[in-house]
Amino acid sequence: MSLNEISPGVFSAGRLPNATEIATAWRDDELTATDWIIPTTDHPQHAAHILYRQALRDWPASDNFPTTRPTI
Repeated sequence: MSLNEISPGVFSAGRLPNATEIATAWRDDELTATDWIIPTTDHPQHAAHILYRQALRDWPASDNFPTTRPTI
Protein backbone atom coordinates (compact mmCIF):
# COMPACT_ATOMS: atom_id res chain seq x y z
CA MET A 1 0.00 0.00 0.00
CA SER A 2 1.41 3.40 -0.99
CA LEU A 3 1.35 6.54 1.11
CA ASN A 4 -1.13 8.11 -1.31
CA GLU A 5 -3.53 5.22 -0.77
CA ILE A 6 -3.36 5.81 2.97
CA SER A 7 -3.65 9.61 2.77
CA PRO A 8 -5.04 10.79 -0.57
CA GLY A 9 -4.32 14.44 0.33
CA VAL A 10 -0.59 13.84 0.60
CA PHE A 11 1.56 15.07 -2.26
CA SER A 12 3.76 12.56 -3.96
CA ALA A 13 6.71 14.10 -2.12
CA GLY A 14 5.17 12.75 1.09
CA ARG A 15 3.95 16.03 2.51
CA LEU A 16 0.64 17.81 2.82
CA PRO A 17 0.03 20.82 0.57
CA ASN A 18 0.38 24.23 2.19
CA ALA A 19 -2.26 26.98 2.08
CA THR A 20 -0.75 28.61 -1.00
CA GLU A 21 -0.73 25.34 -2.94
CA ILE A 22 -4.32 24.58 -1.94
CA ALA A 23 -5.45 28.08 -2.95
CA THR A 24 -3.62 27.91 -6.26
CA ALA A 25 -5.13 24.52 -7.05
CA TRP A 26 -8.62 25.84 -6.23
CA ARG A 27 -8.02 28.89 -8.43
CA ASP A 28 -6.84 26.73 -11.31
CA ASP A 29 -9.93 24.52 -10.95
CA GLU A 30 -12.19 27.59 -11.00
CA LEU A 31 -10.54 28.88 -14.17
CA THR A 32 -10.91 25.49 -15.83
CA ALA A 33 -14.55 25.21 -14.73
CA THR A 34 -15.38 28.56 -16.33
CA ASP A 35 -13.42 28.11 -19.57
CA TRP A 36 -16.56 27.18 -21.47
CA ILE A 37 -18.22 30.52 -20.73
CA ILE A 38 -15.64 32.61 -22.58
CA PRO A 39 -16.71 31.62 -26.14
CA THR A 40 -20.38 31.65 -25.08
CA THR A 41 -20.90 35.37 -25.48
CA ASP A 42 -24.67 35.15 -25.06
CA HIS A 43 -24.34 33.62 -21.57
CA PRO A 44 -26.39 35.79 -19.18
CA GLN A 45 -23.43 36.22 -16.81
CA HIS A 46 -20.69 36.44 -19.44
CA ALA A 47 -19.40 39.84 -18.31
CA ALA A 48 -19.46 38.81 -14.64
CA HIS A 49 -17.46 35.69 -15.43
CA ILE A 50 -14.88 37.69 -17.37
CA LEU A 51 -14.37 39.89 -14.29
CA TYR A 52 -14.33 36.85 -12.00
CA ARG A 53 -11.68 35.10 -14.07
CA GLN A 54 -9.52 38.23 -14.02
CA ALA A 55 -9.93 38.43 -10.24
CA LEU A 56 -8.81 34.80 -10.03
CA ARG A 57 -5.70 35.57 -12.07
CA ASP A 58 -4.90 38.66 -9.98
CA TRP A 59 -5.60 36.98 -6.64
CA PRO A 60 -2.13 35.49 -5.96
CA ALA A 61 -0.60 38.98 -6.09
CA SER A 62 -3.19 40.48 -3.72
CA ASP A 63 -2.97 41.02 0.03
CA ASN A 64 -5.95 38.65 0.42
CA PHE A 65 -4.10 35.61 -0.94
CA PRO A 66 -4.63 32.83 0.07
CA THR A 67 -7.21 33.58 2.76
CA THR A 68 -10.06 35.34 0.92
CA ARG A 69 -11.16 33.76 -2.35
CA PRO A 70 -12.60 35.81 -5.20
CA THR A 71 -16.33 35.38 -5.74
CA ILE A 72 -18.60 35.94 -8.67
